Amino acid sequence: MTDVTQSAAQVTQAFLAAVFSDAMETAMALVSPDAVFVSTNPRSNPGNPMHGTFTGHDGAAAFFAGFAEVLEPGDFDVIAAFGDETHAALYGTLAHTVRATGRPFVSDWALITRVEDGKIALYHFYEDTEALTEAMR
Repeated sequence: MTDVTQSAAQVTQAFLAAVFSDAMETAMALVSPDAVFVSTNPRSNPGNPMHGTFTGHDGAAAFFAGFAEVLEPGDFDVIAAFGDETHAALYGTLAHTVRATGRPFVSDWALITRVEDGKIALYHFYEDTEALTEAMR
């Protein structure tokens, strides 16, 4: 029997596809029970519920609930994804709308993940925080 282990980039892309298809049960099946999710700023921020460090399935759900609270999803393009069996790096562009202001949030982005046993164990997302702050004003 052939071992069909997915690369970390493939697992991460499958996770993102599920998230952006609103298939959160499928997405959570790709998350380790003790996974750590960080969006740009590892410290919590009362002005932005996406900031902070979130742990486990509940943390991942809270992270994406914060995203949905702040942003109306728009374009999310992956320019490249690479890595090995354990680590992945992805980057691209995004164009979302801030719900509270109706203003566009356009940014380059990067994502670093660590995958263990076929599940995301670390998810660290980077974006233009200044552009988001401006769009939120």
